[in-house]
Amino acid sequence: MKPSVFQETAAAVAKRFGVSVKALRVYEDAGLIKPARTIAGWRIYRPPELERLSAILALKQLGLPLKRIGELLRGKGDLAAALVLQEAALEDAKAETQAALNLVRAARTKLARDGALSPDELGKLVRSTAMTEFKWNDKMEALAQKNYTPEQLASLRARPFAAEDQARVSAAWAQVFADIDALGVNANPTSERALDIARRAKALIDEFTGGDPAMFKAATAMKRDMMADPEIAAQGPGTTAHTLFLSRAFAELKLNDPGAE
Repeated sequence: MKPSVFQETAAAVAKRFGVSVKALRVYEDAGLIKPARTIAGWRIYRPPELERLSAILALKQLGLPLKRIGELLRGKGDLAAALVLQEAALEDAKAETQAALNLVRAARTKLARDGALSPDELGKLVRSTAMTEFKWNDKMEALAQKNYTPEQLASLRARPFAAEDQARVSAAWAQVFADIDALGVNANPTSERALDIARRAKALIDEFTGGDPAMFKAATAMKRDMMADPEIAAQGPGTTAHTLFLSRAFAELKLNDPGAE
């Protein structure tokens, strides 16, 4: 049978769309696209495959992971919901990057003025930079679906939370972690300094949960699952040691502050 003129080789398609042949293989291995084969076994891309590739690249440009793209292309996902999640993730990343950028600029100013930065100041800079590396991914979404009810997730996603709010909260948590490090994770949780850290951390959690015990329980379970996954835990923010310290301090806080839940 004479080959159709409306088909292209992998190399031609890669050049036309500005991607690598390797990327086309990745999409094929992920089940997103299935090019036809010639008798000799060469891959060829016809109009349906080219249209599908256009959709894949458009969704990828939005920042969606391949797994989510596959669900959407198979009609098993809600594009509107996926875009809401992606927008929230990008807003978080933007706010965290801005917070880190502000800290870098402040560090440069102080370094130029004083000629040095203290270990504590350097530690804050490292923690802030690490926080910018945290990305919402399929694992995080799965944990959110596991630990929160659909109503809780809808409530969280409907909240107005501007970039300035994210920067403020990120900075506040960075300070909490810095104070824990300064105190020592094995420090006595009954000390007044430990309780002060616990009160500030609880205020941040209450802001997130709205003081709802059920939401607090879900957030705690989510954090526990995050810390149990090495890949997610490595991204931070916070470490397993920080989480354990706060758990002990929260328990002590309940004894010292009768009104604390």
